[in-house]
Amino acid sequence: MNSDYFRFIDTQKLDKKAETEVFPFSTNLFWDSSINTIDLEKNQRYVIERVLTRGFTEDFYLLVKIYSSEQIKTALRKSKELDAKTVNFCSQYFNLPKSEMHVSSFYR
Repeated sequence: MNSDYFRFIDTQKLDKKAETEVFPFSTNLFWDSSINTIDLEKNQRYVIERVLTRGFTEDFYLLVKIYSSEQIKTALRKSKELDAKTVNFCSQYFNLPKSEMHVSSFYR
C-alpha cells in the first residue's frame, strides 16, 4: 500500500473501522442499495467499482485494506462501469495496463 496517498487521513481510526464494522464504506456511495444486503464477498466487484469510481480517500484506504491487489485487479478487468479517470488512476496505482480495463461506453 502506497502510504503517500493516505498521509492526510486518520489511518488508525480507519483500521479499527475495517476490523469492527460489517460495512465500513461510506453509505452514501450505495444510495441505490440497502447496505444491509451488500455482502462484501458476494458483491465484491460491485463494491470495488463503486468505491473506485465514487469513493473518498478513506473509502479507498479501506478498499485496499479489505481486498487484495489481485481481487481488485480482477474486478477492474471484468468491470464495464469505469470512467476514464478511474482507469488512469487504477492503471498507475495497481500497475495494471489500461488495455486490460474497459472504459464504459457511457463515459466515452
